[in-house]
Amino acid sequence: MTRIRAVLTKHPSPEDVASVVQGTSVGVSVTALNAMIYVLESLRHDDRSFVVFWLGSILALGGALSRMSRRAAGRRVPRVSARAARRLILTSVLFAAPWAVLPLHVIGLHQTGDPLVVLLVSTGMLAGGVFMLHRAFVAAVAFQSTILAAVILSFHLGGWAQAWSVTLYALLYGAFLAYFSYRTGETARQRDDSVAALSRAVGSLRQARDENYLLANIDDTTGLLNRKAFNARLAEAVARQRDSGRGFALLLMDLDRFKNVNDLFGHGVGDELLTEIARRLRANLPEGDVIARLGGDEFAVILAEVSAAAQIRPIADRLLAAFEPPALLAGRRVHPGASIGAVICPDDGADPVELLIKADLALNRAKESGRGQCLLFNEQLRRRVIESDRIEAGLREALEGEQLYVQYQPKIALSDGRLLGAEALVRWRRPDGSAVAPDSFLTIAAERGLLPNLSRRIAETVAADLLGWRGAGLAPGKIALNIHPDDIKSPELLLDTIAMFEASGVDGRDLLLEITEGCFVGRGTDMTISLLDSLAERGYELSLDDFGTGHAALGDLKKVPVAELKIDRSFIAGLCYRREDRAIVAAIAEIARGMGIRSVAEGVEDEAQRAVLVDLGIDVGQGFLWSSPMDAADFARFLRGNACRTG
Repeated sequence: MTRIRAVLTKHPSPEDVASVVQGTSVGVSVTALNAMIYVLESLRHDDRSFVVFWLGSILALGGALSRMSRRAAGRRVPRVSARAARRLILTSVLFAAPWAVLPLHVIGLHQTGDPLVVLLVSTGMLAGGVFMLHRAFVAAVAFQSTILAAVILSFHLGGWAQAWSVTLYALLYGAFLAYFSYRTGETARQRDDSVAALSRAVGSLRQARDENYLLANIDDTTGLLNRKAFNARLAEAVARQRDSGRGFALLLMDLDRFKNVNDLFGHGVGDELLTEIARRLRANLPEGDVIARLGGDEFAVILAEVSAAAQIRPIADRLLAAFEPPALLAGRRVHPGASIGAVICPDDGADPVELLIKADLALNRAKESGRGQCLLFNEQLRRRVIESDRIEAGLREALEGEQLYVQYQPKIALSDGRLLGAEALVRWRRPDGSAVAPDSFLTIAAERGLLPNLSRRIAETVAADLLGWRGAGLAPGKIALNIHPDDIKSPELLLDTIAMFEASGVDGRDLLLEITEGCFVGRGTDMTISLLDSLAERGYELSLDDFGTGHAALGDLKKVPVAELKIDRSFIAGLCYRREDRAIVAAIAEIARGMGIRSVAEGVEDEAQRAVLVDLGIDVGQGFLWSSPMDAADFARFLRGNACRTG
């Protein structure tokens, strides 16, 4: 009994009502067609007034229901109210009423008309109506009950002998239709649940896909494409150019003095500035152009519709002008600025890597030329690329052969002439005997991805030389190993190198790690300081090379656990006759003393310079006054001679 009550009181869902609404127009059309067919048959009889009235009622009712269904089809409701459910039942009864009146008139009252035809059309409407209302069970039962009750009543009212047989048949037929309506409705609802579950699953998968795409391809800070996604878009643009022949332009862009913003106002304001720059880029470039943040303060743009140098200049000027107005960030006025390097595909290259290298060269040249400007890749830069390619090819060959070697330049205590150690310097001599300047090939090695192999080769050579001197009973002091900024950016490689030294028996008692101020340029300074802290804790002293010539702030020096400051040779060269150089060296010496660390002068070439350095309080000297850089064997002889002099 409870089950029956639950079925009869089942409240239709919005999907149930929507199904009924969608089927109403078809149901009304079928009803009107059946009615007109019956009317055409019945007009031969005398009772035409009833037939016309009956047909008019059906058509009027059908028109009203059609209008109601059209209005309801445009509405989406979260739930069906009890009032709406009752209205649906009432509408079903009204929809069935003409087909209930017909058997009562013809069969019950014995008016004109064929009783068999009436019975067929009335009961025939049951199947169509129940099918239309199967999602609303109570409404379907109300619809069929109205017609079946009228059929049963008409047979009893007319005194037909078949009245009880028709009653039994009507009850069985009604029960079947009710069961059909219920089961069909339940099946439809289960299908809805399955579709909804599938839709939710697909939606979840789509959301997960979108989130994965964002994580993999979108920069969190700016909402622009990241480096990985931009490289893919650049490769696609190059492929399209090969197929269509239509060129495009690539812009690389660096913010000017962005590190100052981070240092003065904090990384939060720096991130806000990056977001503002991204907004200005979007506002000044067409939608079809690709905009990305490659990392740090570096942005990239693919100008899809630009294929000539003359077209780039007005766009670049517009972008540079967009960066001029100050940005109000966290209550502070920040003045952004940028430098731009540009290349054209295929004029300047038809390979993504080549285009990026050349655009980066143009960008660096723009920054060197005064910043705040756009520079297109040109013939001068092209020659530089050719030379870089030549150096890269030679360096790859050198890494496979014996052209690379290490020399050592002693470091001497200025107070008493003791040997404190030496700096390891990499050298490259080609098979034809010509030498390549370290600054030149080290830069190319960093740009072309050869630095890890080169750094490893140098480290292995230094480790072997240290073990050789130790085995010969020599005491070289601490050997300074130069660490390139790119080594710091790949800490796992640097730590692998340190592990290699320690596995060989070489540690912080034998090595001093020499870094430059370039390690603190750009984002990632906090990670750099953390790495250097960990190395210092493991016993490795740190030396800051070329102090005063780079980009590091005194705030960075305060954070880094350096053991010595190296004064660049450019200040030492004019020490004896330029007051400015002497003042700078004196200031650096004072900073070192105040921080309790050593000061080291590079490029000391004569006794006069040494005397001034001693007078200024510099601790250590390095230069031709004592020795030029020498190979491991010569340095071993130097160590023996020094041992004899100090012994």
